[in-house]
Amino acid sequence: MSKDSETKVDVTRNEPDPDEAEVTKAALLLKDPHEKYAHISSSSEAFEVILQSVGGNGRWQWQMFFITSFCGVFTAFHNLAAAFLAATPDHWCHIAELDRFNSSSFDYRNISIPWVTDPDGGSEGRYSSCEYYDRDWEGLASSGALDNPPFPDLPANVSTKGCEEWTFDHSIYKTTVVEEWELVCNMRYLMSTVQSIYMAGVLIGAVALSELSDKFGRRTISLWSAVGFLLSSVAVSFTTHYVAFIVLRFFVAAFGSGLFLPCFVLLMEVVGPEARTIMGMLFQAFFSVGFMLLPFIAYFVREWRNLQLCISVSSALLLSYYWILPESPRWLILQGRYDEAVKVLSAAAKTNGGCLPETEDMDYLLGKMKNGCEKKKEAESFFSKIIGACKGFMTLLRTPNMRRRCLIIFFAWFVVSMVYYGLTFSGGNINASIYLMVFFSGAVEIPSYLLVVWTLKVYGRRLNLCALFIICGTACLLILAVPKEQVWLNLTLATVGKFFNSSAFAVAYIFSAELVPTGVRNISVGTSSMCARIGSGIAPFIVDLMGDLHYTLPSTVFGLLSVSAGLLALLLPETSKIRLPETVDEVEALPR
Repeated sequence: MSKDSETKVDVTRNEPDPDEAEVTKAALLLKDPHEKYAHISSSSEAFEVILQSVGGNGRWQWQMFFITSFCGVFTAFHNLAAAFLAATPDHWCHIAELDRFNSSSFDYRNISIPWVTDPDGGSEGRYSSCEYYDRDWEGLASSGALDNPPFPDLPANVSTKGCEEWTFDHSIYKTTVVEEWELVCNMRYLMSTVQSIYMAGVLIGAVALSELSDKFGRRTISLWSAVGFLLSSVAVSFTTHYVAFIVLRFFVAAFGSGLFLPCFVLLMEVVGPEARTIMGMLFQAFFSVGFMLLPFIAYFVREWRNLQLCISVSSALLLSYYWILPESPRWLILQGRYDEAVKVLSAAAKTNGGCLPETEDMDYLLGKMKNGCEKKKEAESFFSKIIGACKGFMTLLRTPNMRRRCLIIFFAWFVVSMVYYGLTFSGGNINASIYLMVFFSGAVEIPSYLLVVWTLKVYGRRLNLCALFIICGTACLLILAVPKEQVWLNLTLATVGKFFNSSAFAVAYIFSAELVPTGVRNISVGTSSMCARIGSGIAPFIVDLMGDLHYTLPSTVFGLLSVSAGLLALLLPETSKIRLPETVDEVEALPR
């Protein structure tokens, strides 16, 4: 019936036709008032519709970006703090019998400590760090033979003996944990263990606390992690035992992961697709800021306890999350806490100048999300998660294409993380100031991320990853040709390597999620992250123990591994302009 005829009937009749009313009612019942949402098949799509109405890239999202991201400054402090806390000052054997002698014109090390040539082949030697001449120092001192240098009557050929105590040079560091617990010579591996145990904490925290954030909420775990992070990091300053020191730092690392990762997830859950890439990349910028600030603080605070206390007490700012950090509305909806979610979304809409969907539409969309959540909960018990994880891991390696893709990207993560931390801690091997080395390592990160934003659009994933790894590796290998005395040239090469390594890290993160089908994407990224933590845990041993043999050995290892990872990347497919795979069969149907 046309609109004109409806008007005519209304004018000419006092009462509507009963038959016509029934037909109109039936037509309205047949028409789905939510037909415009017919395309929604998942809770994620339903939330995206809500977010479009509220605003997915407005002022509120940028406020959330700054709130969630500034925790990266404090996690960076502690991730890199070992470069200063566990620095190794120049040291030599302490001979107590010689303490009574103090001469400004004569260095008693000349008669007590062997002079050793530089193992790196440099022109300068140094006093031995681990041996001294085995003479009767008590007898010589009491007889007066050491009162007036020089000492021509001292025997020329004498055996050496390992140090029992050490004297440390305080020209750069007033105190370090290496000096306090004498983690040198035969105990040097314990110094490398400081950072390795920390990285183990990062891994455990990422696994355990990320899982808890799915159960108890992003905000809740972030708040508890902030408290744990503050308390454990402050406690490190007062520990008097090496084991307590590394255990407490393990907890600092674990709580740091429990803070950093849930904040990142929260941000990604409240940002629309159009801003997710840029905010995801810039999220790391605050970590880089902490990277650059740390050497400034360490330069003026050269006692390790005071330095640890400075970087720990400042993290009390994280307690402000109790007032300024909202819960993820996406998580609240999936938990059935609709009123709280609507309250957060209303605040976002008000700030962005948007609005919530109409009440009827909102109820429909929330229902869609609830149904999707209930199906997921029914399917995922504790044991089913374990079984699913095992099956998912086997899926990654069972078929040829999947196996090749996963093993290559796992190796890439292992290498990129090892080189990332290895280059940062390697300043001592190339005679560079550790303060400058750490600062430059952080300063190059932000421009490296900006470079990737552009190159990913132009050259895609595969060629980017290959080129970035190879350039990084080449810069590291070129250190082989540079004498140790050329400090600035070596520092420049290491900084160039760090620049392209940071870019490769960003590409590897994106690439690893695109190479595998949806059903195993989470387990793939999680395994990649585990490989990265293994690489970063090994890095201190390569820098410290291999660096003692020759200053170029660590950079050579990093260079060869980076070039290998770059060449292997050529065996991966390009994923930038194709639809992400949904099943293993889709992956296996492709050439590689």
